[in-house]
Amino acid sequence: MKANILVIDDEDSIRFSFSRFLEAEGHDVITAKDYREALVRMDERGFEVILADIYLGDGWGLDILQEVMERGLKTRVIIMTAYPSSETAQDSFRMHAADYLVKPQTQEGILDSVNRAIQQ
Repeated sequence: MKANILVIDDEDSIRFSFSRFLEAEGHDVITAKDYREALVRMDERGFEVILADIYLGDGWGLDILQEVMERGLKTRVIIMTAYPSSETAQDSFRMHAADYLVKPQTQEGILDSVNRAIQQ
């Protein structure tokens, strides 16, 4: 199933690689380097799935979850982090994150998470 996906990460290499392999799977992918750019992208179009790093430089992935909730969107948000903690995991799921992924993550793991989010 094809989806519009927003990838939010401050690392160029993550945005580039996620975009390449998700597009290879037939998805439309837009990227953002930080919280502010992500909000602009969310104003421009709708997304079925958002992959958001927990730390965005000028905000947090949890702020993206909050924004999705406040806007009443049906977008599924997957939180990603290289520094997992039980607190951020609990907060993510309390705010209805579709998944909480620990970096580094395999392409298969990310695709599996995205596919589950699309089906929810």
